[in-house]
Amino acid sequence: MTYVRRDPRLLADQIRPFQTRDILWLTINGMTIVNFYRQNDESDALNILIRWPVPERCLIAGDFNARHHTWQTGQATNRGQEIADWASENDLDLLNIPDIPTNPHGNTIDLAFTNMSLAEATVEDHLATSSDHFTLSLTLPDAGLAPMQPGRVRVTTDDELKRFAEIVELGAAGLPTADSTPSELDELASALVNLLTSAAKAAGRPTRKGARTAPWWTEECAGAAAAFRAIRRLYPFGFNEEVQIAKRDFHRVVRRAKRLYWRNLIDTF
Repeated sequence: MTYVRRDPRLLADQIRPFQTRDILWLTINGMTIVNFYRQNDESDALNILIRWPVPERCLIAGDFNARHHTWQTGQATNRGQEIADWASENDLDLLNIPDIPTNPHGNTIDLAFTNMSLAEATVEDHLATSSDHFTLSLTLPDAGLAPMQPGRVRVTTDDELKRFAEIVELGAAGLPTADSTPSELDELASALVNLLTSAAKAAGRPTRKGARTAPWWTEECAGAAAAFRAIRRLYPFGFNEEVQIAKRDFHRVVRRAKRLYWRNLIDTF
């Protein structure tokens, strides 16, 4: 799975050049981001990746489950040489620092390749993600943002409405008066829309989107979530019995809160 932050400046889309569950391709603001997973010495995913033509401005990262001296000292295993050759043939730079392990066993098997300059990778082994792999944090400095789409404007207070009316009244004198032909009507409609839009922007204020909690979320849910996070910080890998108990308690509290919320909502009808 790949998550993309909700942001009007991030234009994301999924592409499917091949049918596979082990590779996920995304295009984000002109970049191609590839999430790759290869289980042990399984060949299908790697064969597909090698066949795929790598485009410009591309990042490929994931669990390659292979070794090569360019990222870990020692003999090449699990087609590590083939992966290194593929990267070289496609002018892909390895972002990993050699011999920095990406799992608790001391192996470097989670790799990141890119043809974008100034990209960086950092192994964040302090983050608690309940995985048996460390987090590989990637930075792409040339990732341009799409232009912000204009947001909505709110005109609700008495002062705002008064100012809006004054601006419209002043601008109305400049509206076209001819309206006998379709083109003249289109011109009048366009001028009217522009006048109302400009007046709203001048008199009103932009709406602000804030994060909203789920309607069923309660203080008990928040407390259980905080307790779960605290235990996770103590045991980062998540295999401890206390972590599993805290996780089970959190899920139980959430299920109870959801059930109670929907039951009360249905009873009000």
